[in-house]
Amino acid sequence: MRFLHIVMPMAGEGSRFLKEGWTTPKPLIELNGQPLFKHAISSVTDKDIQMKYSFIVRQEHIDKYQIDKGIRSFLPEANLFSVVKTTRGAVETCLIAENAIADDDAVIVMDCDLEFRSKKFMEIIKQILNKPIEEATGGALVSFESNEPRYSYAALGEDGFVARTAEKEVISNHALCGAYFFASGRRFKQIAHLLLAEPAFTKPEYYVSLLFNYLLKDGEKVWLAPMEEYYSYGTPEELKRYL
Repeated sequence: MRFLHIVMPMAGEGSRFLKEGWTTPKPLIELNGQPLFKHAISSVTDKDIQMKYSFIVRQEHIDKYQIDKGIRSFLPEANLFSVVKTTRGAVETCLIAENAIADDDAVIVMDCDLEFRSKKFMEIIKQILNKPIEEATGGALVSFESNEPRYSYAALGEDGFVARTAEKEVISNHALCGAYFFASGRRFKQIAHLLLAEPAFTKPEYYVSLLFNYLLKDGEKVWLAPMEEYYSYGTPEELKRYL
């Protein structure tokens, strides 16, 4: 079985938490004795899957809060990268870890402020990880029901597979949880560069959800899995529900 490589972009300012008086960077805020980033990782942890981890953090969070030491105290084997200034979005942030992502790794780009359980998502991941790299194509997404324009969305085709993804645009009731699975590191890196090179890009940021349209354009299958449980810790208001 190939490695599952979690790439977690954590290079935002975390301004909403700062304004509410939190002095710890959001990924290290503890809930039930575990930092939020560990709660996120637990969503896709399985005894049968070999894992790799890459985190991209703000240099000022290393300097002020030792976020690098905080992460390595839980995952000493993790790759850590830092940025000095805010990037143009999660896709650009993830590519800072490009050299750590092997071509034959499967990749999950994951937000640090969520937690979910999805049996179907894990089944799809295991199925693809067990394929030889030559046969590993496409990707998978996990969703919940919504019609709020603040989320990303997937529209399904008649075959039940994803036909299109969109960001901040309600194209279905399948809102996307912040866990984006790509069958191979090679393909993930390739389409990430394609998105950054788009000459007529109009969105305010380079969102990970938009990468799947490149897979679909080339005829690759993208699965959509439902969730049995979903918890969002992205804002102080959301997190306070669980503290």
